Amino acid sequence: MTDTLDLSSHSLLAISKESLAALRASLVRDFGGNAATYLHEAGYGGAGPIYDAFAKWLSAKGGPAPAELALDDFAAAVGEFFAASGWGTMGFSVGEGGVAMVESSNWAESADGAASQLPCYFTSGILTDFFGRITDAPLSVLETECRSLGHQRCKFLIGAPERLQQVYEQLYGAG
Repeated sequence: MTDTLDLSSHSLLAISKESLAALRASLVRDFGGNAATYLHEAGYGGAGPIYDAFAKWLSAKGGPAPAELALDDFAAAVGEFFAASGWGTMGFSVGEGGVAMVESSNWAESADGAASQLPCYFTSGILTDFFGRITDAPLSVLETECRSLGHQRCKFLIGAPERLQQVYEQLYGAG
């Protein structure tokens, strides 16, 4: 069983999956396509305390700073941390060209399933800043599968903006 995380000692708070779903739905209703920008910015803006909580959590478990972990240890730790903080299970790997991949079949933002038809923009913002702090380089996140869009899992690609632009063009065509 995964340990739980003491949210209050990490500048974090718990909200229900239903609250996040209602926020997403309200933003889409009121702002249409601009909802993506608001959700991404909110996720990005709040990722710093999440990263800090991850670093403190690792330290409390006797581990090194996040950037000092070996890749396999990092993948296990980041998955355990996000599960402990209520986001869901997370698989993490790095593939060709240095593009990382995060996958989850039970991610919290997509808990409303295919009903919302809205990808995980809030999570994309969190992952952009969170992993950018580890690499100390600008990163982009591209969600290529989403449970909210009817897929079996959420799948995020994380990498240099230029590299993800190439991936996007390969997947969806240029322009």
